[in-house]
Order: sequence, then C-alpha cells, then structure tokens
Amino acid sequence: MLLVAAALALAGCATAVNDSLDRRGVDAQTMLAERVTTTRADALEASAQIRNAGAALGAIAELDGAALARQLDQARAAGQDAALAAQDFRLSVDTVKAAGERYFRQAEEELSLMKTGEEEIKAAEAKLAAVAGANRDFIAAADAAKLRLSPALSLHDAEVTALRRNATSRIAAEARASERASALRAAESAGDGLAAAAAAADRYLDALK
Repeated sequence: MLLVAAALALAGCATAVNDSLDRRGVDAQTMLAERVTTTRADALEASAQIRNAGAALGAIAELDGAALARQLDQARAAGQDAALAAQDFRLSVDTVKAAGERYFRQAEEELSLMKTGEEEIKAAEAKLAAVAGANRDFIAAADAAKLRLSPALSLHDAEVTALRRNATSRIAAEARASERASALRAAESAGDGLAAAAAAADRYLDALK
C-alpha cells in the first residue's frame, strides 16, 4: 500500500510540476533533456551499486570467523546502498515519462500549427518521429532494467540474511555456494540492464538535439 501511495503521490506531483512549467513557459525539450540526463546518471549509479553489492557478497569466499562476519556486514551495507540507488533510478524514470508526455503534447500541437514550407514540416515530423522512437527504446530499456533489479536485490538480501545466521562459519557459507552464485549472477544481470538503460538515455539525448 505504501508503494502504491508513493506512486500516486509521484504521479500527482509530476502533473502539478508540468502544469507549473507550462504556466512559467519552461521549454519542454530542455526539461525533458534534463530529466533524461539525471536518469542516465542514476542508472549508472544504480549499476555501480548493484555490482558493488554483488562483489561484496562474492568476497566472502574462503573467509572464516570474524573476517567472514565483517564481510557479511559490508555485503549487507552494500545491498542497502544498492536498494537506495535503485529507488532513485525508478523515481527518475517516472519523471522522464512525465516530462515526455509534456514534450510530445507540445510538439504535436506546434506541428499542427506550423505554417512554414513543406520541407520544414517534414523535417519537424522526422525529428518528432526520431524522438518518439528514442523515447520508446529508453522506456523499454528502463522498464527491463527495473524488472532485473527487484529480483537481484531480493536475492542479495535473502542470501546475506541467511548467511548472517551463522556469520562466522565458513562451512555454513560454503554450503550455500549455489544460492550465492545465483545472487551474484542476478546482480551482474541487473547491472547490465541498468547500463543498457544508460546507453538508451544517451541515444534519447542525441535525438533531442
């Protein structure tokens, strides 16, 4: 329920912000580019954090006793950092969607009112089509990254929680090697997905120029 409430609140805020920007005459293309730039940075940060969490978990191999317990604490902290970065990324994607709606609404209105020559109209249509394609690609990449993130974070948290029950036992840690490997693969996959979203953001920015 809290997540639903947060999503509704964000949607309401995005609408209010867009209305405010419309009244103030803030350029929709500039705002969209800023939102995409921020989301690109958040995607790269989340990618780095989830990979760091995986590395911290993987580093427990062959450790025992107090050293193992300390590394598990580091893996737990890294997982928390990754979860925070993931949330920032999710929220940033929502701001891009809201800014995109405003941009396309204004662009289509402007195109319908154009009184210039046929070549200029065709050029404007081509640019709008290119931006629309880049928008679709970015949203698809971002949504795919989010789908990888959730299970990766869950597997990491579950594995750290299980290992901390016997935090100083190398034998207990080795017994969970298969589960740990699954968590590490999920973290790497999530990192790749976020990197792909950042690359899609680059293409989006190019289309907006």
